[in-house]
Amino acid sequence: MAPALVFAMFLAVAGAWQPAAPGVETLTVDEGGASVSLIRFDLQRFRPEVVMLGPGRTKTAAALRRDLSAVAAINGGFFDEDRRSLGLRIVGGKTAVRLRRGVDWGVLVVRAGRTTIVHSRDFKPDARIEGAIQVGPRLVEAGRPLRLKPQAARRSAVALDEDGHTCTQVVSPGSVAAGRFTLDVPGAYGVPDALVVRSR
Repeated sequence: MAPALVFAMFLAVAGAWQPAAPGVETLTVDEGGASVSLIRFDLQRFRPEVVMLGPGRTKTAAALRRDLSAVAAINGGFFDEDRRSLGLRIVGGKTAVRLRRGVDWGVLVVRAGRTTIVHSRDFKPDARIEGAIQVGPRLVEAGRPLRLKPQAARRSAVALDEDGHTCTQVVSPGSVAAGRFTLDVPGAYGVPDALVVRSR
């Protein structure tokens, strides 16, 4: 099992965002010897998309981004030792994996013109949902950090602003190529699903 994507409702960081391309800004945060790259996408210009490859067709985020000509890709959610995705996956409007109940996870939900993050218990099926991915832990709720068990590991995260107008990827591991900004964090192995960002 390899967690790769954590959700947050809101991400506040200090520093100056730098434009990388129209609708893309980047920020690097150095804290306690660790460096983290944040890439913020304007959702009027870009759209997140859930991609499922399946256990027999795994790829790294970097390979997937290149293959799909996407702007960014980060590893998806939890999976078991056989590389089967754990937790809800909706791809192209169709449910590929059912919601995992009884977990304190979040669900990133992509609809036309609106992207949200909800707690797993608050998720409701909707024919307008284009994509969804369930994983945890959630880091922030209603602008406040949640109490989590201390741990140190490479992770990727997704955050939305309060109005759902921007989507920020906190990358490690991941792959981004937007204007002047290029980042490829090598993944140790291929994964069965991912969250990619494409131009509209």
